[in-house]
Amino acid sequence: MKRALLGAAILVVAIAVGVGYKALSGGSRGGAAGQKKGGDLQYAVAEPLTVTGIGGYQLSTVDLGDGPVPLLRIPLDTWGGYAALFAANGGSAPNRDSLFYKKGKFAVELVSEESATAQLSGYAAGRYPVIWAPMDSLPLLYDALKADKRIMPKVLGLFDWSSGGDGIIVKEEIKRPADLRDRVVLTSSNTPYSFMLLWYLAQNGMTGKDVKVVWVDDGEKALEMFRGDSRIVAWVSWTPFINDVVDPNSASYVAGSRLLISSRDANQLIADTYIVRNDLFQDKPEMMAAFVEAMIEGSQAIGTATYSRMAEFYKLSGPGEAKAMLDDVHIANWPETRMFFDVANQIGAYKIFLLSQEYYKQLGALPQSASYDPERVINASVIDAIAAKGLYKDQKNAMLDSFNKKASFDIADLESQRVVLTNDIMLYFEAQRLDFDPASQKQEIKDNMRMLAQVTEQTEFLATTVIKLVGHLDTAKVEEYRAKGNQAFIEASAQAKLISKKRAEFVKKLLVEKFKVDAERIVTEGRGWDNPIDPEDPARNRRVEVQFISLE
Repeated sequence: MKRALLGAAILVVAIAVGVGYKALSGGSRGGAAGQKKGGDLQYAVAEPLTVTGIGGYQLSTVDLGDGPVPLLRIPLDTWGGYAALFAANGGSAPNRDSLFYKKGKFAVELVSEESATAQLSGYAAGRYPVIWAPMDSLPLLYDALKADKRIMPKVLGLFDWSSGGDGIIVKEEIKRPADLRDRVVLTSSNTPYSFMLLWYLAQNGMTGKDVKVVWVDDGEKALEMFRGDSRIVAWVSWTPFINDVVDPNSASYVAGSRLLISSRDANQLIADTYIVRNDLFQDKPEMMAAFVEAMIEGSQAIGTATYSRMAEFYKLSGPGEAKAMLDDVHIANWPETRMFFDVANQIGAYKIFLLSQEYYKQLGALPQSASYDPERVINASVIDAIAAKGLYKDQKNAMLDSFNKKASFDIADLESQRVVLTNDIMLYFEAQRLDFDPASQKQEIKDNMRMLAQVTEQTEFLATTVIKLVGHLDTAKVEEYRAKGNQAFIEASAQAKLISKKRAEFVKKLLVEKFKVDAERIVTEGRGWDNPIDPEDPARNRRVEVQFISLE
């Protein structure tokens, strides 16, 4: 299932790398982004976001039996991540059984609005004081709205994480991430997840400027182009396409294609939040505190009645179809929401804000001078107040244990098809040494530790992957051993594999003991002199290759 959401009006300005569950044929680009010709392909161009039609927030009233109460209208497009909202409100219409009414004496009406442009325009004009926004869009949104303090967005809570519904498909010729450089990537303009591709490129030393992006909103047309245009080597897509395109038994199969990475691997990367206008939050803090509490309780009240109400709202065939909308999304509960708002969380709201800000600056969607503090948009006061009350202690954090340890035993079977990220890191080892002193002040060792810190961060983001450390050895003496005869070369080659394995084991030890990576997520291998990357410079072959392999 799809969502147009705020992507058309916001994230499209960055690079419009799309993810959603079904493209909107009628989605708008909001006039915010441009294009340039590339043969007969139209390439996306990053431009700053502008918003017009700004006004004060508007709350009408409704009488549910005890006199008039404020009515909050919230626009929704087709997306399973809103399930907690339906559960908390008891459907789409204002009613006395709503948790919002019971906790805060206000009513909520859910309004069908598939146009992302209309959602953002309604927010700016005050008709929709509360809307959804992906966390990575907040730097762009803040930059566009900061001139008017009334509409500055405040992130109060978390709807969901995408967990398998979004991904990047590549053709057979893309063997390594670096092969994407200067190539054409296909995506939908009216969906929000430029951040997924930008993050992936950044892990491999690239920016959004290193690829050429083409927008196609219609999923079936995008499939036709991906299959038929040899220039297009990657497609940032959504379910069912990311499954069908790589399935030989599917009519949508594209021979040789594979899923490079999905949001099931990076299962906290794409985070959907709810934001409120600053003026409403300042005027009615108790109302918004009640809103957050109702949403947290709603996350635990999702059931058959919720699915029936969603099916009615979205005009689906029945509750089963509505329930299926949640297959590739994880609805956030209380401990998960609190974790998301923790400033120390390496995959939380603060970190995503700062990362996306830097990516968008690289693209030119934000000015180079932009240096926005996450606390300008993240307001954790309600979350902190709930924590102080000691509420919801019975809820469990499923995201902390999302790694499937049992699957790691099948790593050899998974490796050939499920490498989602591959980095060669050049770690400095002195000759004849199997280790190094991590506290050394030598620049080479400092560089080692910096690279291991990056691997640790990637490990945190790719929560459902196992890490394979592959050691390789300097090839300077290969020919010398070859000259000594076949038996001498075989023995030396075996020894080289053992040495490179021990160096990989040392790297694992550092990751576990110093960087606190789960040991069960790391396997090692030594390949010695095999697979050299530079025949002209033997020393460059002394490296540890890091592979992140999906277990899903």
